[in-house]
Amino acid sequence: MAQSPIPLPSTNHPNFPISRHWIAFRVIHKTGGPSWTVVDSSTYELHPEASPYLHYLLGSARSTNTIRAYAQRLAAFFTWLGPARLDWTDGIPVVSRFIRELAVSALSAPSGSGEYREPRYRSGKTVNQYAAAITQFYMWAARSDLISEKTAGGFYETRIAYGFSGDRLLPGQISKARAVRVKEVEEAPKLIDEPAVESLLGSIANRRDHFLAALMLETGVRIGEALGLRTEDLHLFHDSRALKCSSAGPHIHIRRRQNPNAALSKSSKPRTVPVTEAVCTLYYLYLEDRIDRLTHDPSPMVFVNLYSRAYAGEALKYSNAVKMFYRTSGRTGLRVNPHMTRHTAATRWKRAGVPARDVQELLGHRSATSQFMYEHATDQDLRDAIEGVRFGTPRPS
Repeated sequence: MAQSPIPLPSTNHPNFPISRHWIAFRVIHKTGGPSWTVVDSSTYELHPEASPYLHYLLGSARSTNTIRAYAQRLAAFFTWLGPARLDWTDGIPVVSRFIRELAVSALSAPSGSGEYREPRYRSGKTVNQYAAAITQFYMWAARSDLISEKTAGGFYETRIAYGFSGDRLLPGQISKARAVRVKEVEEAPKLIDEPAVESLLGSIANRRDHFLAALMLETGVRIGEALGLRTEDLHLFHDSRALKCSSAGPHIHIRRRQNPNAALSKSSKPRTVPVTEAVCTLYYLYLEDRIDRLTHDPSPMVFVNLYSRAYAGEALKYSNAVKMFYRTSGRTGLRVNPHMTRHTAATRWKRAGVPARDVQELLGHRSATSQFMYEHATDQDLRDAIEGVRFGTPRPS
């Protein structure tokens, strides 16, 4: 039998961890903001390596949602190590084994039903998110002298792409890629069609949520960017020179900064996104509601709690906004998550013939290749293609 090129880690490691159940735990940082760490579920003892790493992420201005996701994935990894009798400092063989088991292990079936259900597995994208989080943890561990540079170096492999010009071999392009990853199955982009958009907006009960949904559908901003808007970012005039802004027409400014609701723009590059008169009208209607409901309103944030006495005036949080989308879309029969509004806006622009460079600028993408996910055919486009060549019938222009 051929020997595996990647040796399995020894299960007789003298320093293998005892079995402990680690969990992601929400904490309040001394600066007053929320963050996440990894603790023992029984003793609430901080994990000696994961906790300082997550603190490092907080200092690097990562969003609270990113830190939470990393905390959950690291907690799962370190919990798995104990029963597996492995030590995390062994590096790539340990992580490869964890990712492999993660990919082939079925998710827990929902309780309360005796009916047979097909086992569900994590998607390749989800598994790769675990691999990416753990890989970044090992890079930090190497910089912190917790593991050797050689151990950390195993997490990336060098690839050389060669090309030809006629019969001449061109110099190879060298790149680095993560060594631990699984194949992802591409899925069709999740979009909201026009009837569903109308149904969604018609089902929203209050003016604040109506403005939020319409703004995201029209501008393609991320949920974190929308919730991070401040009133000073809304220039809803035809001429904003009085605000020392040279951009013409109604628009909003997207800026990355720390906010009281932990909302954070993904991109560090600021951008300006135009808005229509219809969205401006929805904002003014929401503003009327805000003035009527709040006797004291010092918050600079655009989206605040209006319908809960306990939290009135506080900045709207990510979890509440997501619940609003799920709750409202449930009435229409289509489960909508906030990111679908971004795909929908971008796809509308592409189908309307908006140049790729303009779409890139509106979405705040660094790379032009990010636009490829929006360049897909509709069902009618595919049907027209089939019908157009059937029995030699020319496709209508």
